[in-house]
Amino acid sequence: MRMRKKYQALLCALLALLLCACGEAPEDGEAPGESIPLQADVLTVRTNEALTTLDPASVTARGGETILYHLYENLLRWEDGGDGWAVLASGQAEDYTLDTDYAGNATYTFTLREDAVWSDGTAVKAEDFVFAWQRLADPANNLPHRALLSEISGYAEVQETGDPSLLAVSAPDSRTLTVTLQGSPAYFLEEICAGAYTMPLRQDVPFYANPVVTNGPYTLSGFTRELISLERSGTYYQSGAKGPSELRFATIEDGAADYAALQAGETALAVDLPEEPLQALADSGVWTPEPVTGTCAVILNTLKAPFDNENVRLAFHLAIDRQAITDALGGLTARPAPGVVPYGVSDYSSNRPAVEVPAEDDAPADPMAKPAPEKPNPTCWDFRAHSLEVVTAEHTHDYETDLLYAQALLAQAGYPNGNGFPETEYLYPADQENGRALAEMLQTMWKESLGVSVAVRGVSQEEYENALLPVLPEESGEESEDGIDPVPAASFQMAACELSPAYSDAEALLRQWYSGGEDNISGYASDAFDILLDSARASISPDVRDACLHDAEAILLEASPVIPLFCRGGSYQLAVGLAGLYRAPDGVFFLQNIHVDAAAG
Repeated sequence: MRMRKKYQALLCALLALLLCACGEAPEDGEAPGESIPLQADVLTVRTNEALTTLDPASVTARGGETILYHLYENLLRWEDGGDGWAVLASGQAEDYTLDTDYAGNATYTFTLREDAVWSDGTAVKAEDFVFAWQRLADPANNLPHRALLSEISGYAEVQETGDPSLLAVSAPDSRTLTVTLQGSPAYFLEEICAGAYTMPLRQDVPFYANPVVTNGPYTLSGFTRELISLERSGTYYQSGAKGPSELRFATIEDGAADYAALQAGETALAVDLPEEPLQALADSGVWTPEPVTGTCAVILNTLKAPFDNENVRLAFHLAIDRQAITDALGGLTARPAPGVVPYGVSDYSSNRPAVEVPAEDDAPADPMAKPAPEKPNPTCWDFRAHSLEVVTAEHTHDYETDLLYAQALLAQAGYPNGNGFPETEYLYPADQENGRALAEMLQTMWKESLGVSVAVRGVSQEEYENALLPVLPEESGEESEDGIDPVPAASFQMAACELSPAYSDAEALLRQWYSGGEDNISGYASDAFDILLDSARASISPDVRDACLHDAEAILLEASPVIPLFCRGGSYQLAVGLAGLYRAPDGVFFLQNIHVDAAAG
C-alpha cells in the first residue's frame, strides 16, 4: 500500500486547524461555511497527477491507487480501522482458507461472496481474477507491476515460456479461487489480494484503460487529464453506505494553489500543503508527517577502492549529520532515516499493536506548565516503528561521538586524518531536485570531519544509469587471476540513490543487497545477511520472519554498502466540518465514507 498527506493552516487559524486534526469543531476564527463545502454529496479532491489510463495493471501515476480503490474491489478490501488508517477486511471474497505443505508453500482458497456483481449486473467470478492475474504475469504485456506476482508458483515458468496458464491461479468453480505460492510471503494478502494493481477484470469487456464496467463502490462517469469523475454504483453490495454520490479527482497544480482552493471551498481534500501551514503544524509539536515509502540515500561500490574497506564505508556513514541534511533539504515532512527501510512499509508480525505508541516522558510534571495540546492519532505501526522496539540497531546517535569513532575507523583503514586517501567521486543525476545541494553538503561534512576530499559530479540520467551497471570482465579488459574471472563491478564509487520497495514489504527492499543478486549494484556480499533473508523467506511464522529482517537491516547498516539519509514524508488536509476519511501510506485515500461531521455543528 501507498500514501501521503495531512492537515491545516494559517497562524490566525491554528487552533481551528489543530481541532480539525483531532476531529473537533473550530472555536473562534473563520466560520466553516466561509471556507469549506456545506455538504459532502459531491466531493472534489486534488490528490493525483494526470492519468492517461485506469487499467489497474498499468497505472503508475501518483494518486492512481486512490482512484482504482474506488472503481474496483479486490478479494480483500480496506476499511477504516477507527483511527483513520486502513485495515484489511473481507472484500469480493467472503472468506478464505490456508493450507501449508511440508516445505512451507502456502495454498489459499478464496470463496467469493454471492452478492459480488459488476456494475452491469453480471456476477463477479473467480475466472475474472484468474484472467487479470495471468494477464499481469504475461511478459508479452510488459505491465509495470507484474513482479508483484513473482512469489506465485509458476511465475518463473511464465516468464521463461511466455505461457501465462502456468501461473498457479485457478478457478475450480465460479465462486472458488485457488492460489499456490512459493513459500509463505507475508505480504500476499495486503499487496496482492487487497492491492490496487491486481484487481479483477472481465475478459469480455476489454476497455481497461477507460473502464465501462467496474466492481467497486463507484463507476466511471468522466475521464480527462484534468478531471476524473466517479458516481456511486447502484450494484455494489454496500451501495447504501453513507458518503458522496459523486467523486471528482482534479489534477494537482501546486501546494499553494491547491491549498487556496481548499480554503475557498472549491475542493474538500488537498495534499502537499504549502510551507506556512506546514510550519504551523510542525511548530505545534502534535503533528507527524504522513509516511511515504521512500528513502534518500548514498550507495557505495564495495567492489572498488576505497569502499571495498568496511571501515572506510562505516566512517563515511558516521561522519554524516543526518539531522542537518534533513533540516536543510528534506523539508518539513522529512525525517532522518534510522535505517534503509522507510516509514510506511508494513510490518507483518502477528503481535504488533495497531499504532506506533509514543514514548512516555519520565520527567516530573511542571505544576505551572500549561496543559499540553491533545495529540492526534499516532503514525501507523510499520517496520520502522517496530524496529524501535526490537532494538536491533540504535536509532539515536550522538553526532560528536560518532565523529570520533569515524575518525578512528578511517585511521585503522590506513588514512589518519584523511592522509593518503585516494581520489573519490560522488555521482548524482543533474536534474535531481536538490541534488547539487545534497552533494555539496556531503562533500563538506566528509572534508571537515574526516579530512578527505570528494569530487561531486552531476551527470545526465543516462550516464548515471550506465555508471551503476556492472561491467562484465570481457568488457573491462581485466585479466583473470589463477583462471578466476573478476566479479563484474560498476564504474561508480559513490552515488545518490532513492530507495523504495516495489511493494510494502521490507524484504523487497533488503534483497537489493543479496549476494550476487541482479539488483545488487553495490556488489555487497555477506553470508550472514543472506542467511537471514533466506530464513525470512522460508519462515511460516510472521514473528520469526520479522525478526530476521530486522537483524538483516542491522547487519546492512553496520557494513554500510548504503547510507540512508532521510525518509520522505507527506501532508494532507481535509476540509473543516467533514469526517470519515481514512488512508494508507504513500498518499492512498479512501473517500467513500466522507460525510458532514454532525459534531462540528
